[in-house]
Amino acid sequence: IQKTFVNVKIITDSTSNLTEDIAKKYDIDLIPAYAIIDEKEYLDDGSTSPEVFYELIDNSESAKTSMPSPQNVMTVLERNTEFDHLIMVHVSEHLSGTINVVQSVIKQFKRSNKDAPKITIFDSKGSSYFLGVIAMKASQLVRQGLDVEEIIKQLGEFRDNDVQVLLTVTDLTNLFQGGRISRIQFLLADTLHAYPIITLVDGALKPVGKDIGSERACKKLIKLFKKFYNRSDEVIMWYAETIPRETNNIIG
Repeated sequence: IQKTFVNVKIITDSTSNLTEDIAKKYDIDLIPAYAIIDEKEYLDDGSTSPEVFYELIDNSESAKTSMPSPQNVMTVLERNTEFDHLIMVHVSEHLSGTINVVQSVIKQFKRSNKDAPKITIFDSKGSSYFLGVIAMKASQLVRQGLDVEEIIKQLGEFRDNDVQVLLTVTDLTNLFQGGRISRIQFLLADTLHAYPIITLVDGALKPVGKDIGSERACKKLIKLFKKFYNRSDEVIMWYAETIPRETNNIIG
């Protein structure tokens, strides 16, 4: 039986933290999302450097991310019509409404394009570089020549069994303003400098520990991380440019 070749394209959004170079290397198309800093929108399309972006956040009263606009989603779909199948990998439904926006735009896209490619949405059940890792894995599976059903199957197994996220934050302001933690949790952490250690469980943030001070929190995070590392072939560690200097020697 001769196998029919299906031309597949991977699409994700800029909250994946994939750089333009990495996206190009893995042949991933990026839908730009938005950052809202002091009520002003900044399109996350690489036009603002990380240094400027973090400086804006540090000097702001409020900062949060926003979903890609329907127009930007449509633009990316329309420039990928030559493919047979699009696999769209996005941030967890528990953390963002991005998938709902994408689903709505896809319906409109198919109504106006009779020969539109087939489209599969894959919930990464994560965000940030976790999402980026899932998108890169999807690209690797595409390059292996697997059919879409097998790609989705293996991608789900990879997401659920082979990737673990552990993180800590030393400033909980944005988590509080975004509704991720309660006022009591925020005030206790702010007063006691008790920094949480957080993981992702089925796409939702879940605290797994905490410690006093950023240095102790980072040490505990690394201790927890090593338990997973013992059964992992690959480790990826990343941190924001605004991490306190006293923790650099722990990570480095």
